[in-house]
Amino acid sequence: MYEMHLGEAATGQDPVWHVVARDRSATLCGRPLLPAGYTETDAHCVPCMTAFRDVMGGETANP
Repeated sequence: MYEMHLGEAATGQDPVWHVVARDRSATLCGRPLLPAGYTETDAHCVPCMTAFRDVMGGETANP
C-alpha cells in the first residue's frame, strides 16, 4: 500500500505531495519528507507520481 506525505520539492522550497510505500520511510523519488505540521499544498512530485504509475502497472494504453 502507498500513502501521500509532504516533502521537499526537487525544484525549490515549497512542499509537494510525495508517494511513500507504507512499509518504508523514503519517498519513491528519494526526496526527504517534511516534519509534521505542513499540510497546505496542491502540488505533487512528478518523479514520485511517475514511479508510482510504473509500479502500479506501467503506461496506460491508448484506445
